[in-house]
Amino acid sequence: MAVINVTAGSQAILTLGNTAVLAEPDNASGLQIPFMQDLTVNASAGVTRYKVLDSSSEKAFTTPSTNQVTLNALVDDDVFFGNAGVTDNSVATNGLFATSNNKTKIFFSVAFEGSDSTDVYLSGEGFISGLAPTASMDQAVWISPITIEVDGDFTQGTV
Repeated sequence: MAVINVTAGSQAILTLGNTAVLAEPDNASGLQIPFMQDLTVNASAGVTRYKVLDSSSEKAFTTPSTNQVTLNALVDDDVFFGNAGVTDNSVATNGLFATSNNKTKIFFSVAFEGSDSTDVYLSGEGFISGLAPTASMDQAVWISPITIEVDGDFTQGTV
């Protein structure tokens, strides 16, 4: 069994774009989120439970999945507020704040093993939400949670 080891710092790459191609892990025009502290991919099928009189155990059936990507990252000025010098990826041009505020649909990929030619990633589309930058005396930088509310399913691919 192969272990996915993220301690090298070259794995667990989140890339955003205004098209699916721009969001692929190896696309130079994709917006890679820097300074991530943690990253969670949540593919959670809903479950409805019910009871029937002829059984001593509950029955269950699944409902559509609630899919999310959540992370905490140090707020980078260009990533959070945008970089006007980037012209081919509106997510990078506008930044996370404006993209979230304007409710713009984005495409994303989460590379599990980096960006070599055989590495696996999950991709999808959705909306950025949950931005809440904070700073304190003990934390001299701005850190923000970021949530991507996935619209639909995750898709598995290779770089």
